[in-house]
Amino acid sequence: MADLPAEVWLRILELAAGDDQPLDYALPTSMTESSWFKMLSGNWGLRTPHESCYLRERERLAMLKAVASTCKSLRQYVSEFLYKSLFFTNAAHIQTLAFLFDQDRNLGKWARRIHIVRYPVEDKVHMQDVLEPLLSIVRRSRKLQFFIAECPVLGSFAPIADALCCSCSRTLRTLHLNLSSDEMAKVIWTLDLLPALVSLHLDFAAPSGDIVLGSASGLALTLPNLQQLSLRGFVAEFIEEATAWVFPSLRIVSFDFMHFHEDLPDILEFLTHQGRNLTFLDIYSIPPLDVASVLDLCPMLQTFAFNMDWRLPVDASVTNTTVAKLVHSPHMNITTIGCYELLYAFGVGYAAAHANASPLAAQHVRHSNDMNFAALNKQNFPNLSRIRVLDRTLLRDLEVANGPHGSCFSRWERWWAQCARQRIRLEDCTGAELGNLPEDGEDDEFDDGEGEEEEGDVDDEEEIVEVIEEVFVQDPRDPLTVIRDLVEECRAVSEELSGSVMDQFYDTRAFSHY
Repeated sequence: MADLPAEVWLRILELAAGDDQPLDYALPTSMTESSWFKMLSGNWGLRTPHESCYLRERERLAMLKAVASTCKSLRQYVSEFLYKSLFFTNAAHIQTLAFLFDQDRNLGKWARRIHIVRYPVEDKVHMQDVLEPLLSIVRRSRKLQFFIAECPVLGSFAPIADALCCSCSRTLRTLHLNLSSDEMAKVIWTLDLLPALVSLHLDFAAPSGDIVLGSASGLALTLPNLQQLSLRGFVAEFIEEATAWVFPSLRIVSFDFMHFHEDLPDILEFLTHQGRNLTFLDIYSIPPLDVASVLDLCPMLQTFAFNMDWRLPVDASVTNTTVAKLVHSPHMNITTIGCYELLYAFGVGYAAAHANASPLAAQHVRHSNDMNFAALNKQNFPNLSRIRVLDRTLLRDLEVANGPHGSCFSRWERWWAQCARQRIRLEDCTGAELGNLPEDGEDDEFDDGEGEEEEGDVDDEEEIVEVIEEVFVQDPRDPLTVIRDLVEECRAVSEELSGSVMDQFYDTRAFSHY
C-alpha cells in the first residue's frame, strides 16, 4: 500500500465509483426509461427513473463504505468520493452531516451535489426542522454544482436561495425545486443571480391567494447557459414572464400542467419567442393545444410529446379515413414522438371499469386516440422512427391483464400494423417494444426496495473487499500489472453506467456522473 502513489488509488476509486465520466448536468425527462423488477411477492413491479437513481446512489455509497472500512489509508482517499454526492433519503441525516461539516470545515470542498428526496409520509422531520443544518452545509459547499430538493421547501426557499447565491452562484449548474407559487417572485430574482445554470426544474404548488410578482414582473432576465427548462404544476404566470426572457442556449422544454383545466398560459406566445431552436418539447395538459401551430413554431424539433386523448381537428386533406391534423406541412426533423394517456385504448385497469360506467365518454376518448395515432405517419413526419407510450400506469395494467382486453385487441393490431408498415418502432416507457411484457424466468432476482438494498450492500461489500485484498497480498506478478488489472476490472464495472445522456434525450444516467 505504501508503494502505491495516491494518484493511482484515486484513479482506481474514481473508476469504481463511476465518477470518471464527464459531468452531465441534465435532469430526466418523460423519455427517460423505466425498468421492470421482480418483487418478493413474485409480481412484477415498474421502477421509475427516480427510483433507479436512488438505487444507484445506495449501491455507490455501499461500495465506498466497504472500501473505507478496509484500512485507514483507503479511508483517507475515499473521503473525497463520499462527500462528493450528498444524497439524503431522511431529513434527520442532514443534521448528522452538518455536525461533521462543523467538525471538519474542509469537507465542504469535496461537495458537488446535494440531493434531497421526497420524504416518506411517516417521516416526522420536515424541511423547516433541518433548515439551519442544510444552510450550514450549503454555505460550506463552495463548488456545489447540483442542488436537487424533491421534497417541498414551502416557506424555506428564501434562506436556501440566499445561501446558494452567496456560496455557489458561479458553479451551480443544476437546480431542482418544489415550492409554492407564492414564492414565484423570489424565484425570478434568484434566477437573475444564477447565470451559470444549465438545467432548471421548478414544481409549483397552487398559491394560497393571488400571485404577486411586484418588481419581479417584467424583469429582463438572461440565462445564457440554460439548456433545459422543466416546469410543473401552477406555472402559468411563470411561463408568461419567461416568454420575454433571453435563453440563447435553450434546447429542451417540458411543461406539465397536471390536472389544471383553467388559467393555462399562452404556449404559442412562449414558443413564438423561444421555440425556434428547441430540439425537445414535452407538453402535458388536459385541455388540447393547436399541435400543428406548435410544431410550426419549432422547426428544429426532434422529439415531441403530447396528450393522445386531445380532441384535435380533422385533417380534411385525408379522405379515406378520419385522421387528426397534427401538421400544416410535413415536419422534417422529428424522429421521436411520446404519447401520454391512452389509458382507455386497451380496455385494462381502472380506466376499463370507468369505461363500463361511462361507455359514451370512453368511446369519444378512444376515437381521439385512433385519430391522433393515425396521424403519426411518414407523410406528416418523414423521419419518424420511434413512437413511445409514456404512461407507466398503462404498462402496469397491461402486465396485470397479460395484454389488451379482447374488445380492444383490434386496435392493438391496427396500431402495430401501421408502425410495422412504415418501419416505425412502437415502444413502451421501458424502451422495449410495446407488448413485450416481462415473463417469469427473465429475472431471478427479487426486489422489494429495502430488501434489495440490504442484499446488494452485502454482495457489494464482499466483492470490493476481495478486490482490495488482492492489492495487499503478495503477488508474483509485476506490481504495475496488478494495478493495471485492477483498473480494468473497475472500468468494466463502470461501463454499465457510461454513455452519453444526449443519446437518450437526457436519461437518468445523468445522475451517475457528478
